Order: sequence, then C-alpha cells, then structure tokens
Amino acid sequence: MNLLKVLLVGVTTFLSITTSAQDDNLICDRLKFLAGESIVLNDFKTATAYYLKGEISCGDYDQANWDRLLGSIKYVINQDEDENARKNYIDTLLNAWDRQELAGFYQEMYDLERGMYIMQSAKPDYAKADIFFQRGIKAQGEKTHEAYLVYAFYTTYFLYNNAKGDKKAKLKTRMISDYFFYTEISDKTGMSDLTHEALDTYFDYVVESCDDLLPTVQDYIEALTEDTVAAIHSIQQMTTLLEGKGCTGSKEYRELLDAWLELEPYSWEANHKKNPISNEADAITRLDYYMLRTKDPDMKAELQYKKAYIQFNAGQYKAAYETGKSCTGKYKSDGLSIAAKCVATMANSCGDSTFERKCNYIYAAQLAERAGKSGAGYRAKASSDCYPEDMKQVFLNCWGVTVNACR
Repeated sequence: MNLLKVLLVGVTTFLSITTSAQDDNLICDRLKFLAGESIVLNDFKTATAYYLKGEISCGDYDQANWDRLLGSIKYVINQDEDENARKNYIDTLLNAWDRQELAGFYQEMYDLERGMYIMQSAKPDYAKADIFFQRGIKAQGEKTHEAYLVYAFYTTYFLYNNAKGDKKAKLKTRMISDYFFYTEISDKTGMSDLTHEALDTYFDYVVESCDDLLPTVQDYIEALTEDTVAAIHSIQQMTTLLEGKGCTGSKEYRELLDAWLELEPYSWEANHKKNPISNEADAITRLDYYMLRTKDPDMKAELQYKKAYIQFNAGQYKAAYETGKSCTGKYKSDGLSIAAKCVATMANSCGDSTFERKCNYIYAAQLAERAGKSGAGYRAKASSDCYPEDMKQVFLNCWGVTVNACR
C-alpha cells in the first residue's frame, strides 16, 4: 500500500511538471505571436511589451528573438516624441543589450550605436560609451558615420575634463592620437565642415598652446608603432601640429625630427625642417645628396620633382626643363608641366626667327598635353602662322628637339 502511494505521488509530480512546461511553452509561443501581430500593425510599444514578457516566459532567447526585441525597442525610440518616455526606452534598450551580451548573443557591429544610445540616456556612463566608441571606430574605419566621430571625441573630452593626475595626462595623449585618426577619416571621406569644426573645437579645449602640447611629445614618441610607414605618418602629423601651435623652437620638436630621421635618414622633409635651407643652391645640393642615397623609388621621384620646382623658381629654366622631363611616378605629370612652363618662359629668346620662337609655344603646348593638361594657353592662334614655305617641322636648338608645328 505504501509503495502504491509513493508511485502515485511520483506520477502526479511528473504530470504536474510536464503540464507546467507545456503551459510555459504555450505562453511563450503566444507572447511571440502577439508581438509579431503588433509589429504588423506598427504598434511597436505593444510588441516591445510582449517581447519583454516573452524573454521571461521563454527562458533563453535565441539570436532571432533578441534581434526582434532590440529592433522593436529602437522603433519606439525613433517614433516617440516624448523626451522622458524616449529616455526610458533607451534605458530599456541598453539593459536588453547587457542581458544579450551575458547570454552570449551580442554582436560588436552594434558598438557605435550602443555608445550613441548610452550618451543619449538619462544618466550616461561615459567610460562605458568610450569603450564602445573606441572599439567600433577601430573596426569601422572610414565607414564610420561622422556623427559617431563627434560623439566619440566629445565622450573622451568629457572623461579628460573630469580626470586627474596620470589618468588626465594619458587621456590627453590619447585625444591627440584620436584627433589625428578622426580628422584623417573625415578628410578622406569628405565629411561636413560641421564635423571638422566640432573635432577642432574639442581638441582646442584640450590643447591651447605649446605648454599643453609639448609635455605629451615624449610619450607620443615612445608609443609609436613598429610599422615604419605608420610611425613616420604619425610623426608627420605631430610635427604639423607643433608647427601650427608655434612650437618649432622647442627641444621636443627637434626630438620628434630626430625620431623621424632614425626611421628615414634621407628624408628631404625631415632634414629640411631640422636644418632650414638658406638658398636655392643649398637646396639643390641637398636634394642631389638625398637622391643618391635613398633607395625608395617614390621618395626619389618626389625629390626629383622638388628639384625641378626649385630650379624653375630660381630662374634656371634649362636645368628645370631637363629635371622636369625626367620626373617619374606620380610626379611625371607635374614634372612635364614644369618643363612646359620653362619652354614657354624662354620662347622669346629661343630661336633665330619669329617662326621658331612661335614654335616654342607649340612645343610647350605639346608638353602640357602630355602632362594631361590643356595646352590652349601656349598654342598659336592660327595654324597658318606656323607654316611658312610649307615647313611643317622645325628643330628647336634650345631644347634639342624637332617639333611638328601646330599639331
């Protein structure tokens, strides 16, 4: 008899548990169904309420259900015009993200959006928002929307403004690096002037003068990446900033140039900044020195163009012509343009006849066109001016070339 009672109690308990589980499943399915029906009716507040109840009844939400819950809350936030209600829903969204992350379903692709909503909440957690902005911008790079750049920089500025001691110093150093990174993204993607102004404004609050900037230089140098190209780029950004703040007479500025020259000993730009050139002859001598020693073809091409440019401005037109024509790479077009200007500048003193002197302009136009630019400003107005006695070609002694007149 006692055994029978025990068996009956066990069966009853099992049936109760089974029935309860079945009831929970029915409630879970019904809540998700009602939430879906509410979305069809564009009633996202009701849908949100059902999804939140469903999270409790269903136990563990999968990725799809989390997406529906979060998406529904976002719709309410975007539609609600009552500011207090909107902030309440933002808090609901942020709490849901926290629970989703604990459940292992959070996706970092939402970092920037999450950081933005933290900043829009009733009590922003700036440190937490900063983490999401930093991680999100690093992942998105040039795909980052400009609004997130401004939010991120303001967040770091707020943390800096409320920090003390070493923490404040580290945040200043980071703000300088972030400023370079964000403005580079902004420049490359053509962001609005308002974004540039916002970044500049927060930066100038932190770095007003050399006194604010110079103490950060040593840490900046020590934090340079091991990637040589990236490190040189970072140094160039900092030197430009120091120049803009009038800090070129400081030992920190020279230390920065020394760091640059350690990475790129024959850099024309770094050497020129460290030891300013006194005259054109000095400049050309240095350029020749660096061109002979650099193994970087891009650097050599840049130096060759600089040499042509300096020679032209110094009135050394024949030398500039030869140098310009020898330019290569991305400077080939600019070099040919300098050569064209040299020919045009010397046209009236180059040739034994009016016809030959006019043909200098024809040659200048041809050089300009080879550079991919218009030669209209150099060409003779009428082709008949260039065809005396049916002469269609002429040798220009100054340049050692034969040109087809008026072609």
